[in-house]
Amino acid sequence: MTTLDSTPARPLSWDAATKALHWSMALLIPLAWVIAIVLEQLPRESRGPLMFFHKSVGVTVLALLVLRLLWRATHTAPAGETTPWEPWAGLAAKAGHALLYILMVAVPVGGIVTSFANGRSVPFFGLFEIASPWATKQPFAGQVAEMHEIFGHLLLVVALAHAVIGILHHVVLKDRTLVKMKPFAKA
Repeated sequence: MTTLDSTPARPLSWDAATKALHWSMALLIPLAWVIAIVLEQLPRESRGPLMFFHKSVGVTVLALLVLRLLWRATHTAPAGETTPWEPWAGLAAKAGHALLYILMVAVPVGGIVTSFANGRSVPFFGLFEIASPWATKQPFAGQVAEMHEIFGHLLLVVALAHAVIGILHHVVLKDRTLVKMKPFAKA
């Protein structure tokens, strides 16, 4: 590298902060989904404590996503692995990641809007609450709730596909895709 070349070298693996954010979200997103599934089985009058936790986890996912995007904007990513199916595999990876990020925004935001549209605040583990801008139920509350649920299921499917593709990279292609995100591993 000459003094004229200011392009930083790409790391071999993701940094520790990125890994921590990734794996925290990889645990919290399915947790929020499982809680939602359990909630549907409960009578409406007994949902309070679990709904409180579901909403708090959703706010956490959204906050971690914001941190992750800010961190990613200021840190260099490792180079992508080359597959036998380039450039299509690279394009599919970009599209898959874009869909994953869109859903990671849409699902918690949809949940927050659902709470607000029902005239309810959004709690965060009893530390604070985000007040609803509406005091009463809004006519669109049902539609937003339905979209939140559909996008929540879709997010879980896309996240599962993301995990399976990472495992296939490791087992079939034998590349470093999965190793780069391995928790507690050094570059």
